Amino acid sequence: MSDEFVTVSVGGTNYSAFESMSVTAAFDQAARSFDLTIAAEFGKAGTAAVFKAGAALEIRTNGDLLLKGYVDHFKPSLGPDTYTIGVSGRSKSQDAIDSSAKHKTGRIEKKDPVKIAKEVSQGINVDITTDQQLEKVEAYQVTPGETVFRCLEKMARAQGCTVTGTADGGMKVTKAGQKRHAGGLFEGRNIKVGDADHDWSNRHSEYTVKGQRAAGHGKSALELEAIAKDSGVNRFRPIIVIQRDDTDDKKIKKRAETRRDKAAGNALTASITTQGFRDEGGMLWEPGHLVWVESASLSIAQDMIIKSVSYSQSGGSGSLARLDLCDPRAFGGKGGKGNKSGSDWSQGSDAASDG
Repeated sequence: MSDEFVTVSVGGTNYSAFESMSVTAAFDQAARSFDLTIAAEFGKAGTAAVFKAGAALEIRTNGDLLLKGYVDHFKPSLGPDTYTIGVSGRSKSQDAIDSSAKHKTGRIEKKDPVKIAKEVSQGINVDITTDQQLEKVEAYQVTPGETVFRCLEKMARAQGCTVTGTADGGMKVTKAGQKRHAGGLFEGRNIKVGDADHDWSNRHSEYTVKGQRAAGHGKSALELEAIAKDSGVNRFRPIIVIQRDDTDDKKIKKRAETRRDKAAGNALTASITTQGFRDEGGMLWEPGHLVWVESASLSIAQDMIIKSVSYSQSGGSGSLARLDLCDPRAFGGKGGKGNKSGSDWSQGSDAASDG
């Protein structure tokens, strides 16, 4: 499906007189963003009043919600023979990203990250949800001035999760790769433009993480060390990482494995533009979903994660979706299922060992 009718609802009016539009949703970003170049449909003063900075709006395509948020910038520009209006902003979750966490005591005990985030964001109109079984945090101390998002992101990351922005303006604690798009992206079929980066510059043969317990004594507390090996790197390229936070044997091994897997995942990225906003099943392309990518020219034939998607319309190009993709390991997933991208992308998944 390539025909999309995009509408912007603002001030109680549905607006579609724009020269160009784009909405970007990234899996590792807690807010979606938009950019519009619009015509002065209501006259210059009237359009300025409708799209004023701070105005609430919704952007939909064929009735499906892309973004619910606010105008950050209203930017009129006057030339000798031209007059253009640029409008940009982010989804509702910007308030949790930009606003400081507030709590009477600053200390919250024995609650999961979502409940803690809700407690420090009272009064901020942002829904915070999760589809994961999150562990309770023994104790969280709010750092004066830190934002609601930063509180949540730190705790989510510690549990192997990501905070992503949703179309309805909320923030969701989740993991990538839980859902799959229908069909795929194929050279000669629906890949309009594409490029890839096979980048080994940050891969290492082994990752050694060292750290300490905040309390205790002896080697088991003061000399913690774990090693995770990447068998896909065929020459000796070691790296040592110092864990600054309080850790234990289990955490330090997880850190070593995560560092190895992220490096392997980020070593294979691609950007692909396809006609239309949807997969073969009619679903909007969604960040965090798996999609099969097959292109001999890009040397890719495997599952990839959609890291971000930009939906755009302008001029005579119609509706385009630009998908930024990476190997699933970049977000804690397994190596691409059915991987045919070559032996270069093989990687051992052995557990980290004691140093």
